[in-house]
Amino acid sequence: MNDNLRRSGAAFLMFLFSLTLSTTGQHRLTLDDALTQAFEQSYSARSAREQLRASEAAAEAARLSLYSRVDLSFDLPDYSRTLFSQFNTVTGRNEFFPFERTQWSGRLDVTQPLVWTNSTVTLSGLLYQQQQKDFSPGGDLYRDWYTDLAIQLRQPLFVPNTQRIALRRAEIDFEESMADYVRETLDLRYTVTEQFYMVYAAQERLAIQLDRVRQEEEGFTTGQRKYRAGLIAEVEALQFEVDLAAARNDLLAAENTLLSRADQFKILLGLPVQDSIHMLLSDTTVIPVSIDAVEAVERAKRTRVDLQRARNAIERSELDLEGVQGQRSIRGDLFLSYGLSKNDVYFNGLYNDLRDTRRAVLTVSVPVFDWGKHGQDVEAAEARLRGSRLAADNVERTIEREILDLIRSVESAVRRAEVMRQSRLIAEIANDISTRRYEVGTIGSTELAQARSRLLQARLSALEAVIDYHLSLADVARRTAFDFRTRQPLEVPR
Repeated sequence: MNDNLRRSGAAFLMFLFSLTLSTTGQHRLTLDDALTQAFEQSYSARSAREQLRASEAAAEAARLSLYSRVDLSFDLPDYSRTLFSQFNTVTGRNEFFPFERTQWSGRLDVTQPLVWTNSTVTLSGLLYQQQQKDFSPGGDLYRDWYTDLAIQLRQPLFVPNTQRIALRRAEIDFEESMADYVRETLDLRYTVTEQFYMVYAAQERLAIQLDRVRQEEEGFTTGQRKYRAGLIAEVEALQFEVDLAAARNDLLAAENTLLSRADQFKILLGLPVQDSIHMLLSDTTVIPVSIDAVEAVERAKRTRVDLQRARNAIERSELDLEGVQGQRSIRGDLFLSYGLSKNDVYFNGLYNDLRDTRRAVLTVSVPVFDWGKHGQDVEAAEARLRGSRLAADNVERTIEREILDLIRSVESAVRRAEVMRQSRLIAEIANDISTRRYEVGTIGSTELAQARSRLLQARLSALEAVIDYHLSLADVARRTAFDFRTRQPLEVPR
């Protein structure tokens, strides 16, 4: 039976299944249609996009953390009533007296990190009004205002640039997230392609089994006619009936397999399970594809997320080593502040004759002795760095081996598909000859059954070889992000 007859039979059966299932929609899908549907509606694609958005937001947050930050805080109010100790000159001893204070304040801080110097500049403004009541002998209620405006610099010295390291870590995390998204998209493309061909193969197997049932029915009719004419024994006629029952049983199994795989495919695409689908594959030709091993390996290395992670692990280990080495080194902390302040009982005079305030502090920390802990920490960090480099090298070698194996599998699939195609053509011719010879009585039912069995196996094997060829090419495309059949890079939808 030719390809058109098989496709027509499968389409007819799918139409019957859609009526039986009372479907709400029918979809005739090419591979491109299935990929478009999956990228838009499938759970995997939508989940991958949300994860990428989260990573983009985290990376943007890390970048924006290096911009100016403005914080405004208020105490509305800050009230306290406590006992405080005060020396009483009359009694000659310290005595405790109740003290009450109410403070209303506002504070504004503008902070600007400086990545290139690992420093922080802060502009700080403070304004408050307070009421104090002293219950000690001779105490009174006191009200005043206070303002302070200062610019401050905090500069770490002789230590790694922690701001640069934090920013680079955020960039690495985003690079990995982007690589994960590309890999998940390529994996989804392959999964959709694989299941598309699995459903298509199930359709074709159903058509093959349908044609087998037709042949067995014809053989059964011929056998009954010969048995009634006394040309064959009853046991031979019964064998035709057994073969027909076996063919019908295999047809039912093929129907169930098709329905099961179609349901799985609909879930993957985000389609309602009640809908019916039919795969359309216009091009079933198998042509040799030239794949340059060096090019394929290089493309794979640029897209493989495991290699990206391994290389990032090296950089992370280098950053960790830099941080560990700086833990017990000489450290300096420079703090500079200059401002204007004033205290007054009246708000009107608060900003007259402001007094300047200055402060400069240089703190130097020198590690002296830690029982060799720092040395062991550095050695451990260096060992992790060497391990990361070894792991990256091993991943590169693994990628090279995998790509070479895939290229060989594609070449093998091309040869196997051609052999199986020739075998199918020969089996079809042999089956036609055997059918005619049986009708004229030159061979028996056993030889006819063997010819039909060989034809069935040849058709199934040829179908499997074609599917293996397409899936091998799809696997190479998944691992390299490049379609070597069309010589086009694979697009990654966002």
